[in-house]
Amino acid sequence: MEKMVEAKTIDQIWEADRLERRQHSDFLYNFIVGEISKRKHRGKRSSYSLNIDAKWGGGKSFFLERFGEQIAEQGHVVAYVNAWRDDHASDPYIAIMAAIDRAFAPYVKKDPALKAAWDAVVANGGPLVVKALGGALKVLIKRHLGFEPDDIYLGDNAGPLKEAAEVTIEQSLEVGTKEIDKLFDGALEKMIGHFHKTDQAMRNFREKLAASVEALDSKKSDRKAPFFVLIDELDRCRPSYAVLLLERIKHLFEVDGVAFVFATNSEQLQHSITGTYGQGFNGFSYLKRFFDRTYIFSETSPWLRVEELCGSLDFQKIRVPDRDLTAFIYSGCLAYDLDLRAIEQIFEMIDVTVFAWPHKIPLDMLLLFPLCVTFYQKGEVDWMLAKSEIPKDWKIGHVQVVSHNGDTRDLRIDVARAFSAATDRFGSMEKIMSVRSSQVDNPSDEYVRETFLPEYNGLEVKRSAPSIQTSLLYLVANAGRLTQASLHQEPS
Repeated sequence: MEKMVEAKTIDQIWEADRLERRQHSDFLYNFIVGEISKRKHRGKRSSYSLNIDAKWGGGKSFFLERFGEQIAEQGHVVAYVNAWRDDHASDPYIAIMAAIDRAFAPYVKKDPALKAAWDAVVANGGPLVVKALGGALKVLIKRHLGFEPDDIYLGDNAGPLKEAAEVTIEQSLEVGTKEIDKLFDGALEKMIGHFHKTDQAMRNFREKLAASVEALDSKKSDRKAPFFVLIDELDRCRPSYAVLLLERIKHLFEVDGVAFVFATNSEQLQHSITGTYGQGFNGFSYLKRFFDRTYIFSETSPWLRVEELCGSLDFQKIRVPDRDLTAFIYSGCLAYDLDLRAIEQIFEMIDVTVFAWPHKIPLDMLLLFPLCVTFYQKGEVDWMLAKSEIPKDWKIGHVQVVSHNGDTRDLRIDVARAFSAATDRFGSMEKIMSVRSSQVDNPSDEYVRETFLPEYNGLEVKRSAPSIQTSLLYLVANAGRLTQASLHQEPS
């Protein structure tokens, strides 16, 4: 009975899985747990690091969130780290520790042994604070010791080293750069000694963290190993922060019983790292140091993505051919040859426009979609420009067989023709009302007539007034500015 309840809960977790990512979840869970168990039996460090690789819009964040919920239901403790959200910090060490602390908090209260173990982790982790030294001193440290000063952890006992560094820099300004090596020699021995102490402090921290994870796997906490740390948006944060986060995890947090699952656009992350270190730097090889395996998601189906995005729109505010929003948008994406990134960004404009639409009569998607695409591609919102950019072969609907001898009637709506007819008329109700149903002889014109009909049918209207559909231009312009602002906030 217990298993049936759990299965139902997991079904609910994945209820909104329109990109069919759940199929990966059970496989990856069993794979990670199996690899950790295998390493433990072989006497190796039983940690594991998996990178889930998918392109932009591939459902990485959705998967990672649901994957975390599922394994939590299965009895594991899960910590979440959003690297992009946290990259304002100078060092990711604090963000990772905070995420683990939040994950442990409910169980520390119930288990005295776990509390003692975690308190030991915090006590040992406190001194591991990164200090950035002056540029001149960094060069000297690299020359004399062969390591970067950013790799040095200065703790509570850093007084002599800190003072030596400050004195060296201060005096170097007085006597000139030619004398800096002489001044540095006096601090060199202390720096080497402190480096060895720091190395021991790091080993102590890892031992305490491993003991804490082991204590978590107990009857009192009602949890089991491994402990999962899920890291999202690594490819969107500052490249320097991404590199530092990976280094901190490798040197401090990879301990027995811990599984790290990253969700990245690996290609974008490689480009960012290469851009940071310069041309010729192999970002691919560099990243391989940190991941035991990379699992590549299959390409996202544009239809499934469009279907998912359409599900978030208020359909009551939208008029669309054949009342099939997904089919219309998808056909438009094919007609304009839009990739997933373009689809996502155009949908942002559509979503904002639909939300802001103030009228009881629905907006027309046949008018809105070309406007949004044109703004995305050309950076302008203009009815005439949008009309000129509509693909001439974009048609909606089907061809109907009307007799036994095979005669057919083309019932498809020609989007370019319908858009042109609408924009020719909607400047005034006079023009709109002058088109009678008896004058309409094709599906495109009929669709346009029915779009405007609710604005005047049985109502007193000002004949010189424009259609409410003309306000789409203003709304799309504002929605486009919002979308552009949000894109400028993302790292390039």
